[in-house]
Amino acid sequence: MIRLFVGALLSAVVLFIWGYVFWSASGVMYQFMHRLPDEDKAVQPFQDYGLESGTYLIPFPEPTAMNGTDKEKESVYLARRIKGPLVEIIYRKDGAPSPGNPQVLAVGFCHYFAASLLAAVLLILAQPGLPRYPTRVLFVFLAGVFATVAITFAKPIWFFHPWPTVLYEAVFQTIGWLLAGIVLGLVIRPAKTAPTQVKG
Repeated sequence: MIRLFVGALLSAVVLFIWGYVFWSASGVMYQFMHRLPDEDKAVQPFQDYGLESGTYLIPFPEPTAMNGTDKEKESVYLARRIKGPLVEIIYRKDGAPSPGNPQVLAVGFCHYFAASLLAAVLLILAQPGLPRYPTRVLFVFLAGVFATVAITFAKPIWFFHPWPTVLYEAVFQTIGWLLAGIVLGLVIRPAKTAPTQVKG
């Protein structure tokens, strides 16, 4: 049990540092995120309408258009969708704390710890079949790859997020879980069994 929490804690530290390196220190983020020509002008309509925080889609898929009960709305929606542009906006009207805010950092670290704890539990359950260190690292790494493929790669398929953005995110996730696997595989390992004595 102690190894479980120690491994998860050390893994969370590694993931936390990797997150800082990727998102802040490396400048990689600017390879796939772009600035609007006039930020103030772009957000002004949201403020003028007094919109609440949330996710907004253009064109918006009306329920009657999506379930086929209103053929006219369905036709208009499909025409706008095919013609474009498609817009997905995540809007937070009250802003957010600075990236270095202690509360934000604490919550982010807790997220990494929770994810590492789950990976550690999976590693313990799979331990009988993972006696060697490289196989334990590979197990955690593949768990991260599975989550990345299953979740991150759904974004460009169903919501048309740009592939470059998704691929960069996938690189971040997979490298992070390789690093986590290196730590967890080292800390969480099968208990040594005492050699059996052969009776003469």
